[in-house]
Amino acid sequence: MTRSTTPAAAFGRYEWLFIALGALAAFWLHWHFRISGFGEQDAGRLASDAINWHFEGSIDMTKVDYRLHTSPLYIHSMKLALDHGMRVRTIPLFMNGLSVLASSACMVGLYLLFRRLSTPAIAAAATLVYSFTPCFWLGSVYGMPTLPSLTLLVFAALAFGKAADQPRLRSLGFAGYLALCALLTALAFSLKADMALSSGALLLALIARGRLRPALLACLVLVVGLGTLFTMAYAHHVALPVVEAAPKDTHAVGGFLESWSTRFPFKWSLLIDPKNNAPITHASGTLLFALCMLALCQGALGSKRRRWLTFGAAAWGLPPMLFWGLKPGNSARHNLPAFAPLVFLAMLMLFQLVDYRGRRVWLLIVMLLALGQMDLTGNNSVNPRVDFLSTTEQVEKASSGLHTRAREFMNSPNPKKAIIETEYLQSYSEFEAWAAAEAPTLRARRNSQKTIGDGPERETRLLRTGSAQVARTQAESLRSQGFDVFSLQFSL
Repeated sequence: MTRSTTPAAAFGRYEWLFIALGALAAFWLHWHFRISGFGEQDAGRLASDAINWHFEGSIDMTKVDYRLHTSPLYIHSMKLALDHGMRVRTIPLFMNGLSVLASSACMVGLYLLFRRLSTPAIAAAATLVYSFTPCFWLGSVYGMPTLPSLTLLVFAALAFGKAADQPRLRSLGFAGYLALCALLTALAFSLKADMALSSGALLLALIARGRLRPALLACLVLVVGLGTLFTMAYAHHVALPVVEAAPKDTHAVGGFLESWSTRFPFKWSLLIDPKNNAPITHASGTLLFALCMLALCQGALGSKRRRWLTFGAAAWGLPPMLFWGLKPGNSARHNLPAFAPLVFLAMLMLFQLVDYRGRRVWLLIVMLLALGQMDLTGNNSVNPRVDFLSTTEQVEKASSGLHTRAREFMNSPNPKKAIIETEYLQSYSEFEAWAAAEAPTLRARRNSQKTIGDGPERETRLLRTGSAQVARTQAESLRSQGFDVFSLQFSL
């Protein structure tokens, strides 16, 4: 017999080579377009938490903010890096580089997971299309814990699928893969706690082999429960003890959930509010979003195998989409984990409708080109354009502008400086204040004011207020004392 020379056979022989080359290309592409600073305010706030934890030994807040509950490992990892010699100036590089690395690994994991559910061609098409959605692209070029967390969850799903493949549930192989799944799930949740909403990824991996045995479903619940408990324990014993000026009951899970729900209440009206639902469609693009919804309906009416795949994809993708769609302040970033399984369903539907390989290729090319010409109204990372290169340019320009203005002020010769901000932009100017100091120390701190020292003579006062009138009054007083005064938010 002669060896098969079909394209499928050739791909099968060199599959891992293609995977490695694809991951390398994705890494280079995202690294080239990565944001130079903080891609959004929340990224700066996460960095500020770590900086204050490192220099102050505590985080002074009038309330326990949700970041210490929902991203304890992410903040703690940056703090540990600072403890071991990382310079403050390199924090954005650390955060953005981690996202670039995670995005390449995530694409590999998604391909391997989708291949378990379908064919290599469908898996490759779904991974490629998803990688060019605005939510995934932006998550790849600036630092936030969402994409690293999703990457860990995808590999946790792969480990769970391998555990389900074992012939005996009492075997060492099953126990090993299950333990690996539990570890990766715990790390994923502690990087970003709301990744628990996407736990359906484990169910989808289980459906791949059609082994929905009660024992495996019980293991799935156990893994998700352990991951959630690990995140709560990590926050309670590692992150929250550094918080000062916070009501004690907010340290407890019940107190936190109550205060967080009060700040971000569920409202059914938000799901039909254009301001809150636009980030959902802009996360993928209206055309692809429509295809995903159509694929959900088509899959629910398909064969038994297709119905189970649709159920698993819905269990993964719909909970985070609905959860954040019913909360105020929705963002395209919140929907990043939701569209991975939904795009897979859309590709599954298109490949079923188009039989010929050549037509499929042209269909994908046309669709990718069409995606970039829709939803041109977005202008930031919350509600981005589908033309992700334009959105990247917009985000980079806005972010670098804030960093540059604050950096130029900190480079001025006057040793006495003061920065007055609202909470909205404080993280940018505070970061530049810490980064500019050669030997930074915290000299004083009270309520909404702190003083960063740099040697015996240089000091920078950081003041926070929400009132423009108060800011002007403070600026006049500080200038009379010989301070240069700066603000990104106020005209002083």
